[in-house]
Parts: sequence; structure tokens; C-alpha cells
Amino acid sequence: MTSIALLDGGLGQEIYQRAPQVSSRLWSVAVMLEHPNIVKDVHKDFIRAGAKTHTLNTYPATPTRLAKAGLLDSIDTIYRQAFFALQQAIDETGEDVDIAGCLPPLVGSYLGQPQRSFEDMKAEFAHIALLQPDVDVFLIETMSNTLEARAACAAAREQGKPYGVAFRLEADGNLRSGESLNEAMRAVADYAPTAVMLNCCDPAVLTTAMPHMARNYHTVGGYANAFKSVDDMAKGSKADALEAREDLSPLVHTERVQQWIADGALVVGGCCEITPAHIQHLTQTLEQSHEIIKFSQLGER
Repeated sequence: MTSIALLDGGLGQEIYQRAPQVSSRLWSVAVMLEHPNIVKDVHKDFIRAGAKTHTLNTYPATPTRLAKAGLLDSIDTIYRQAFFALQQAIDETGEDVDIAGCLPPLVGSYLGQPQRSFEDMKAEFAHIALLQPDVDVFLIETMSNTLEARAACAAAREQGKPYGVAFRLEADGNLRSGESLNEAMRAVADYAPTAVMLNCCDPAVLTTAMPHMARNYHTVGGYANAFKSVDDMAKGSKADALEAREDLSPLVHTERVQQWIADGALVVGGCCEITPAHIQHLTQTLEQSHEIIKFSQLGER
């Protein structure tokens, strides 16, 4: 029986949608500052849906982004609040799950090559990692260039915990920087991440890429989004501009994920617009033929 690490779904988008009166470039973190119980409740819903690894609600809370919003002085409070919300959800559900620290793009999603040095970015990622001392694993997400991905991997590796790195591919199968998937996988291989993944891609892009990934790294996976387009977001719009596809039901999502697993994926879940209902359907289907595990257990199998 194959062991599959099951991540949660589109945490930030689910939180943001449950607080329609909040509109902010800090997205789900802005909701957390005003309505912390919404964050806890979303975590509980994903836990009850069957996910075994749950990411802290800190994706937009990099020092760079908080400084731009005038909230850098609140960074310690934001990370403590995010951890408390997830820990509360775990305590109230009584489930044994991983807490994953988030290492996201430092400036914003869907951008190209950063105008920063490796050491500069590594230092910021290290700062973010140290703000999450009690996590079980780290997930580096939505990487759109290899320089930033390597900096994040270098910072994560120093924490001595399991970690995965996930790239985002455009419709042409390359990163936003223009680099290929081959270049991306080679760039991080020497850092020996627990898993190399894709996230926040169109599902079809992930489906095309998965067989190649599985041939070139020992543990791979992916979790796609369900957006119609991210073009406006990439140009600087708020998350309010994003629209969900109507053709990616829980059943369709599960069928896509089953194909990724058949092609070699060992880590799956969902990204933006993948709801607790999607994860619940996926859990109920996978548990019939797979062992569902936490990300931290990947090295034990």
C-alpha cells in the first residue's frame, strides 16, 4: 500500500472568502488580525476533512510585505497568532497532524526574477523560519525562480526539519522567470529537500509535468489551484480580483490527484480555491487504497 502525504487545501483563499468585508493586500493575514476565529475554524474544517499536514496562515506575512504595509513591528504577534490558531484547531479536533511553517515568495506571488542577492533573500527566509520555531516541517511554496528557491532551501535546511519546495509553472511549462522545470529541479537537488513539488499551477500543467518529475527526483508531488487566471494578481491586483473555476468540483479534483499519484506523486493536497469539501472527497477516495500520512513521515516509509 503506497503512503501518500496529504496536505490541506487553499487555506488563505478560504479564510479570505469567509470575511468578505476585509479587502487587503495582506489577504488572509488581514482577516486574522480582525477575525482570528475564522482562521481557527478553517483549520478545523481542513483537519476534519482528513488532511494530515496543515500550513500556518502566514503566506503574506514576509518582512518585505509587512514593511510595505506598515506592519513590520507586528511581525512577532502575527506569527504567534497564526500558530495559536492552528494549535487551537488541533487541540479542539484531537487529531495527530503536522504543523507546517510557510516559506513563501518574499515580495509576492507570480513574479519573475528578483532584483536581490542570494544572501539577502536567504537572510529574510532565515528570519521567517526562526519566527516559526515549533513547526514540524517547512513548506517552501509558489517559487517562480530558482534563485529565490535556492535561498529558501538554504534557510530551511539549517532548521534541521523535513521540508519541501514547490515551484509554480506557467502554461508553457516554465517558471515565470523563464527557467525550465529541469533547471528548477537541478537547482534545488543539492539541498536535498524531502520533496520537490509544484503548486498553484493550473491542474493541466501539473498533470503534464508529474511523470517527468517522478523520473528525476525520489519524492515528488503537487497541489494545483482552481483559479480561472492569476494574470491580474501578477500585475499587482488584490486577491479580490481572482475568480474560481466552476469546472473543478471535488470529484474532478480527486480524479486529477489520482492521476498525479499514478504518475508518481507522493505528496498531494490543494492550493487556492481547493476547499475542505475537495479535501474530504479526496481523503475518502484515497483511504480506500492508500495509507494517508503526514509530510514528516515521508522519510520513514
